Order: sequence, then structure tokens, then C-alpha cells
Amino acid sequence: MTQGSYLGIVGPNGCGKTTLLKAILGILPLLGGNLDWADGRRPRIGYVPQRDAIDPIYPYRALEVVLLGLGTEHVFRPSPTREMRERAERALERVGLANHRYKGYSELSGGQRQRVLVARAIAVEPQLFALDEPTSGLDPGSTERLLDVVDEMRELHHLTVILVSHDLSLVARRATHALAMFEGKYVVGPVETTITTEQLSHLYQYPLRVVRSNGDVSVGPHRERKSVSGS
Repeated sequence: MTQGSYLGIVGPNGCGKTTLLKAILGILPLLGGNLDWADGRRPRIGYVPQRDAIDPIYPYRALEVVLLGLGTEHVFRPSPTREMRERAERALERVGLANHRYKGYSELSGGQRQRVLVARAIAVEPQLFALDEPTSGLDPGSTERLLDVVDEMRELHHLTVILVSHDLSLVARRATHALAMFEGKYVVGPVETTITTEQLSHLYQYPLRVVRSNGDVSVGPHRERKSVSGS
């Protein structure tokens, strides 16, 4: 992958997508092989986990959750500087939650909490933006708005994006490259050559159909129509 690429990692639940992402990010150790970064330097990473690990017993406000990503708002960490607060507020503004910055995190809707987590990742000013099933549990409108923010940040700052999802159609619409996994097998490459009827049907051993029309892409089971003859 080159700087500015958008990689979608797709596959059914339990196939190892999250494990692979965490190994790439250094959260889990590699069991084999090597991970080489461009210029030999690890990029600055903004990470949006599949589930937030924010303890509900702490009454964090939205702004404080974003500041957590900057190493503040913790009993053993320093208070935020003015520059940190400005970065956190800009990140919340970027995801459309500037007016909710002092609202309790637990009081926000599921889509709003996801956007706060995206803001937390944005605030570190990442070079690599990694998201693990960020749209899980969101309605279609919230999903598209959230991913629009990711697209805007990628274009504005030339970010590299890694998105883990089980949604083949979503990745086919958004990503430039895809890694499709299934039972220890995988295909990887540009999305136009990876998310195809032939590749996916072979990988998943199930007849799938990829339809591209007017800039949209959908992936689903391929069922042949049965002709009905008249009597």
C-alpha cells in the first residue's frame, strides 16, 4: 500500500480480520513474517476500535473522550494544554458534534458515540487511520455520514485508511484496495479486481454476484431465476 490508499479488510465473523488489524497496529504480536513501514518509520496512527472500552462509571463528556486520545483526562496524566483542547474541539467539529462537546458520552446515541471515537482518532493527526467495524449497529444514514467523514479526512490530509468490515458492498464502494478473507484463504489487490463475482464466488465457495451501476456497487447471493412455463 502507498500513502493515501484505502484498504478494506472483509470477511465473515471470526475469520481473523480484527486480529490481523491489531497485529498491523502492534496491539498484538506477529506470529510470523515481518511488518515493514515506508522509510522504516512507524506512522502516527489514529485507531477506532470495534467497541469502545470507556468505563461507564466515569462520567466522561464527549470532549474528554477525545482528549483521552491525546493522553490527557486521566488521573495519572497531565491536564490538557490549550493546544490539545483546540485540537479536540476541531476534531469534534469535523464530525459534526461541536455542539455536543460537553454532553455526557453515555447520553449520546450510538451513531454519535461512534463519531466521538472517530474524532478521538482524528485529534492525534494520524498518518494512518484504522477503523474496526466502525459502522456496526448503525443505521444506513449514520453509516454513510460516518464514512463520508473518513473520506473527507483522507482527501484533505492524504491519509492511508484501513477499514475492517464484514460488508462487501460497503468496501467495494469506498476502498481503493481490498483484502478478502475466508477460512485461511484470501485474495488481495485493487478493489476492482478483488471484489468481483469470480473472485468472491471462488473464495467463499458460494455463488455471489457483484453489480456495478451508476457509481454504486452491491454484492449479494447470486440466484438464477427459474422460468415459469404456462400450462
